[in-house]
Amino acid sequence: MFKRYSLQFWLLCLSTLLFFFSFTLIIPELPDYISSLGGKDYKGFTIGLFTISAGLSRPVSGKLADLIGRKPVMLFGGLVCVIVSLMYPLFTSIFGFLLLRFIHGMSTGFMPTGTVAYIADIIPSDRRGQAMGLVGVMNNVGLMSGNAVSTYIVESIGIQNLFLLSGGIAVLSVFIVLWMKESLPSTQPLKLKSFAIKWSDFYDSRAKDPAVIMLLSVTVFGTIITLMPDYSMGLGVSNKGLFISIMTISTVLVRLFTSTLSDKYGRLVSCQIGTFLYLIACLLLTTKQLPLFYLSAVVCGFASGINSPALFAWTVDLAHGKQVGRLIATLFISLEAGITIGAFASAFIYDNVFSNFTYVFIFLAFIIVISIGYLFGIAKPKYTKKTINI
Repeated sequence: MFKRYSLQFWLLCLSTLLFFFSFTLIIPELPDYISSLGGKDYKGFTIGLFTISAGLSRPVSGKLADLIGRKPVMLFGGLVCVIVSLMYPLFTSIFGFLLLRFIHGMSTGFMPTGTVAYIADIIPSDRRGQAMGLVGVMNNVGLMSGNAVSTYIVESIGIQNLFLLSGGIAVLSVFIVLWMKESLPSTQPLKLKSFAIKWSDFYDSRAKDPAVIMLLSVTVFGTIITLMPDYSMGLGVSNKGLFISIMTISTVLVRLFTSTLSDKYGRLVSCQIGTFLYLIACLLLTTKQLPLFYLSAVVCGFASGINSPALFAWTVDLAHGKQVGRLIATLFISLEAGITIGAFASAFIYDNVFSNFTYVFIFLAFIIVISIGYLFGIAKPKYTKKTINI
């Protein structure tokens, strides 16, 4: 497997791991942190504002990735992560904290967009699903590591030093990108008109089907990263990041063993399997039973590990090598919109009452049923093997 991919690909993987570890490291502690600032009613905003900002920046990052190159887009995203993480200790009001969360979202609005476009440039389509899966493994390892150690780091050095550590790790991610080669064959200089955004930069209709599935399915993830710390504590689980850690281990394992699934059997089949697993995970969580809590984390990880690489590969397939960044931006906008819906809707239904979690997960199950209906009744994937390989 390692010989099938270039050094540039593995550098991209390492940078991705560090980037996701950096911003995920602080997520489990954000609900308690904003409560300590007097903002317990704003828990949904810690993730919601982050994803809104990421979504708003996607059209710009997608367009710039197709014009000035993949590498500058990744560098900008990484630098935002560095700067904002170092500024968290300086902004101790609710407004200041939420402002930084909004700005922080720009990091994921740029870095992953450039990353996926870079993969589209250097990987042929018959290995695209596997490559997306491998980069996704690095993403997941970063998520898992951040969630797993966050609470222990805070107990050892405090929340303010956690923010500084997050910024330091983001610096390493940026340095790796600096060493990489630009993959876009023909780049243009950055001009003021490069920032002129049209509706097509927000939504490219070619990516409609994977974008719809992404929008609906990631409402589950938006809920998990927003409320799972509260749900875990309500069940007596002291490690607030344990659910996401188990979920991420499960995702990594399924990606390692099924990374070629969508390359062999098609993007649609993979998405049908993954989305159905999301439904099972949601139904398990409605029980509020600790053994099923752990089982749901495993099933949710399987769902994510199968769904996500297929959706990204499907989107790149549909680009046919033209304006790849724009299609990727469309998919990511759907991702951020779905996470935002999940974060705000679930926080509204929960309303800081533990018994309301049953209704939260029933709501998610209903959304996933709609997604399954779309996959079986409307979606029509197009598969192509035409791409460039450097």
